[in-house]
Amino acid sequence: MFARIAARAARRQNGRMGIIVPGAYAVLIIAVTLTVLAVDLFADDPGFSGVWLILVTLPLSAAPLALVPGPSGAYSLFYHVLFYVVTAGAGLLQAWILHVLIRGRRVAPHGH
Repeated sequence: MFARIAARAARRQNGRMGIIVPGAYAVLIIAVTLTVLAVDLFADDPGFSGVWLILVTLPLSAAPLALVPGPSGAYSLFYHVLFYVVTAGAGLLQAWILHVLIRGRRVAPHGH
């Protein structure tokens, strides 16, 4: 698997950086999402832990989060699921956009 990724990276101008930077950002998004989710589930008072997830997924998560309704009564579980899906999804989409922007143009294969 890693040999295949390395081969694809070699075909791009900034191939390695186009994998390392977005990959590290995606790992950060997943780690923060799981941490905030654990705090939300197991802490008596999670406080403002969700702010960290919003901060690491900005700016792309701002517009969809504006459309997410606040928690109220029976919709509280729905709100929480929607919050995590929107923020984590926006963060992973940003990682993919970073990959596309950083990887650069294709380069000619060596030997041609």
